[in-house]
Amino acid sequence: MKKAFLPLFLSTLIFSCQFDQKEDPIDGVRADSELDDVTDALHNTFFEFEVEGGDQDRSFEDRSEGLHGIYGVSRTDANNLEGNNRNLYNCFQSIGLSLPQMNQIRAATNSFSACRNNVSRNYRSEFSSLLKRVEDERKRIVNNQQANPIAIQNQLTALRNRFRKDLMDLKLEYSEELRTCLRSYIAEINRRLNEGQWNEFKECVLD
Repeated sequence: MKKAFLPLFLSTLIFSCQFDQKEDPIDGVRADSELDDVTDALHNTFFEFEVEGGDQDRSFEDRSEGLHGIYGVSRTDANNLEGNNRNLYNCFQSIGLSLPQMNQIRAATNSFSACRNNVSRNYRSEFSSLLKRVEDERKRIVNNQQANPIAIQNQLTALRNRFRKDLMDLKLEYSEELRTCLRSYIAEINRRLNEGQWNEFKECVLD
């Protein structure tokens, strides 16, 4: 009886362990939800921008080529893991990364930058065309000698508003593809952190 019981007991124990190792569906949904929350918080910084220039004395300009917020990350940011893109890199500094973790996240940041560059190639081209178009219009308005100062100012204000709307439309057109790059990046960060670090990182980004 004991000989028959032992194999049955071991089989039950192994099966139980295998079952316990399977991810709880609720935990999986929660993990996906957390990744989406962090991704969306960072992705939304893409839409946070101010129109630079566009008045009588200053041309329209944008040093980031329209890649605002998290999508303005550079390889320098990846090497230093510092910056102020929604405090992303400041958050890295606050969670006690080990040297191997830092190297892994630098590699992930470089991969994210490469993905961003690939997706945004056409975006930057379209942004450049948009910027040139509104700048040409600004010059035409400013050089109109027959218009009075109030009319010129009103036209420039309308032009700035139109530029902002057109840029927002352009951002929405490329939004989903850029978000896909970012979601993969955040998932990779999640894999490199322990549970405590991830919770601290998540709270830091969402704060």
